[in-house]
Amino acid sequence: MIKYLPLFLLLTVTLTHTSQAATQKKYFTLLNPSKARLLLGNYPARGSIEEERDFDILLRYQESRTEQDCALAAKQVNTSLKSLFVNGDGPLTSKEAKRFSFAVLKAYIEAGINTHIAKKTFKRPRPYIRNPLIKPCIKREKSYAYPSGHTTVSRVMAHVLSYKYPDRAEAFMRRADEVAENRVLGGVHHPSDIEAGKKLGDVIARKVLKSEKFLKQLQAI
Repeated sequence: MIKYLPLFLLLTVTLTHTSQAATQKKYFTLLNPSKARLLLGNYPARGSIEEERDFDILLRYQESRTEQDCALAAKQVNTSLKSLFVNGDGPLTSKEAKRFSFAVLKAYIEAGINTHIAKKTFKRPRPYIRNPLIKPCIKREKSYAYPSGHTTVSRVMAHVLSYKYPDRAEAFMRRADEVAENRVLGGVHHPSDIEAGKKLGDVIARKVLKSEKFLKQLQAI
């Protein structure tokens, strides 16, 4: 089911701008531009030392990454539970990922829609658009860069999975960090996009895990 997430996100975005918006907001905790700026702060300004630091890190990854590194990063382009937490030596089994797909949909959509709102608020260009020296080795993205959606989603999912399987919490968080790092290695995100994604993911996870209805769904699996 999660592989059809873009459709769910489209429906969610549409509902927030229709007469059903009030009902939608009761179920999802949505950011607005002001809250997004307050929570994440602005990304590094053009020409700033912080932006140069982002580019330096990206170029170092570009010089040292291997074909195997890029292949792994490419496998994580799809933000399904299987792609993020199962593929390779992931801490989740295929059976668990399939079983969880419907149960975690609220958290998944909430991460996606809030990332969408934040990206539209900041409108930061991708690193390869800002700096022609950056050459991605994975699929280029058409959306804005800040914050990283893959980082936000993987972070939220890692917290949710850690709640369900506390004995694997360290492994889930480590995999989420790997997914985030691979977005920089692949050349599609600045390091500061990743930090913002982690911050947003942690906030969303805390809110989602306060929902009694959501927790009951997890416990029922």
